Amino acid sequence: MRFNWIGSLPEDPKEFLSVVKQQLKLPLEEAFKLFYLTLRIKASSDSPVYKFLERTPTGIKFDEIGKREYLLTLSVYALREIISQHIDLKLVKNLYLLLSKELPSEFLKDVSPKHSIVVSQDILLDLLITERKTNLPAFLKAKHIILNLRIDGNSEDLLKITPYLTNFFFVFEPKPKEFCLYTSFSISEFVLFSLKTEKIKSLQLEVEKTLEKFKALFPECFGEL
Repeated sequence: MRFNWIGSLPEDPKEFLSVVKQQLKLPLEEAFKLFYLTLRIKASSDSPVYKFLERTPTGIKFDEIGKREYLLTLSVYALREIISQHIDLKLVKNLYLLLSKELPSEFLKDVSPKHSIVVSQDILLDLLITERKTNLPAFLKAKHIILNLRIDGNSEDLLKITPYLTNFFFVFEPKPKEFCLYTSFSISEFVLFSLKTEKIKSLQLEVEKTLEKFKALFPECFGEL
């Protein structure tokens, strides 16, 4: 197996669409699993936040960072699911109203509500770009900075690691006739992945090399793990 860090995926959503369609040629719905958003949430009361968390949405990273102040990171894939299933919640309504203006229409195509949505004044959302995320405390960076990987190999080897992944999809490459797997990790998730897969010998060299790359880029995070 070969691990390749996809460090070149654009943060700008329009550029991201162009890259996944024209260069990577990935199915768009699956590619949404690789595009992450981080938002700072300020609420005048805890109730709308607790109601959101009670639905236990999958595929999100969520931290309380101050009094009624929170950090939320999620993929566009998870965002689409949340909008389609939980648009009755105040927090989800505000997410939709903000991000429908920030993202190209293709990102929320087919999940946009059919009725009008009114913004909730007691929830404020602020979209964080990567540059601002690098200023977060190390323990938050370890959880909210997301790293995308492409893993190449035969189908048998790739299937061995899927039980340890929470977010992935397969693509078949006609040349050289092999499968590849796209996945994403937070820094802390990749450290946990490296520990859980220690017994898979064929994986260890690639995992160690990738871990060293991440340590070189984010050394401060590894003191928190």
